Amino acid sequence: MEEPIKIMHIDGDYRVVYILIREGALIQSTVSLEAALTMLKNDKFDLILSEPQNMAILTPQRVIKK
Repeated sequence: MEEPIKIMHIDGDYRVVYILIREGALIQSTVSLEAALTMLKNDKFDLILSEPQNMAILTPQRVIKK
């Protein structure tokens, strides 16, 4: 089983959406700003989009062995 893709999106009003993509399924949930800060400290994200800072952070791609 492949590792899920983790994305965090922070909109201009500091509302945070956490997106998890695993095996073609997309799970999207809203989290509080405080919970998002904790998640950012403890988890690795593949992509972080922050509209207030007009910034996108993409984690380097990992090698997929077939």
